[in-house]
Amino acid sequence: MANPLKFGYLIPTREAVMHSVGGRADIRRMLDLAVRAERIGFDSVWIGDSILARPRFEALTTLAAIAMRTERVQIGTAIYLTPLRHPVPLAQTVCNLDLLCGGRLLFGIGLGPPTDAVRVEYAACGVDFHRRGQLQEEGLQIMKGLWSGQLFTFHGEYFRIENALLHPLPTQAGGPPVLLAAAAERPLQRAARFGDGWLPIGPNPQELSRRWELLTRYSADAGRDPAKLLRVLYVTLNINRDAAQAQQEMDAFLHDYYGGSHEQLSRTQANYAGEPRACAEFLQGFVEIGINHFIVRFASGGQETQMDRLLQEMVPLLKS
Repeated sequence: MANPLKFGYLIPTREAVMHSVGGRADIRRMLDLAVRAERIGFDSVWIGDSILARPRFEALTTLAAIAMRTERVQIGTAIYLTPLRHPVPLAQTVCNLDLLCGGRLLFGIGLGPPTDAVRVEYAACGVDFHRRGQLQEEGLQIMKGLWSGQLFTFHGEYFRIENALLHPLPTQAGGPPVLLAAAAERPLQRAARFGDGWLPIGPNPQELSRRWELLTRYSADAGRDPAKLLRVLYVTLNINRDAAQAQQEMDAFLHDYYGGSHEQLSRTQANYAGEPRACAEFLQGFVEIGINHFIVRFASGGQETQMDRLLQEMVPLLKS
């Protein structure tokens, strides 16, 4: 039997900061949206990460607050820039968050896009942007080693650890599942060797299917079963029976967020605006290539309305 479809809600922490007065955004609304998402039936809630490039609420501390106000939903990062943090204290923080939420954590990680703002962010954090892939790889090995509960030694190019022992241990044995945002060859190889799942952003089923074939091959080369990898897709939607209004809101959102057009950004991201049935048909293509968990970012100021439209009008039209 196929796994049931899951839907996650991306909490708009970036938009909250973008539209705040003097940089002082209201975090209470973000917590309320997370609680509402659980109450009305979402399976997970997620938060993005950035320090300077796209300022938002800090992901792990915000998720800790959400963990204390929810009971059922999984909580996750989509995605967390691990190269900007030292892996040893990060391993402890992630472990503690997994304890706080009772083992509901999914740890999505990535590198960030190669934009000028992200390069400046890396420089401000004292991290070599050109080494970010290697830093992520070594950091992931270190975190997983520390989450094992055994004495851990690691000698890499950037980190050396001798007989380290981390306690307390996370709720989930071996630590929370780590999902890598990967599109290019090297990140896909990294996901195949060290990851527990894959968290792409699109842009269409054909391209994702091609990347999945590569990930499957790399997993086999690493002696791992690709069928055990979680596949979670990040999508941006605007659901509205008025398709023209949906498109208008999507265009405004993407321009405000990225400075680009819907047409430009849809070449690399899974974005769709339209009526519930059209949105369902868009997602159905991803379902048919094996995606069964969607993280949905709503390109709209009316978050509650969009949440209701997705669960009440669009989801019933999808075939799992």
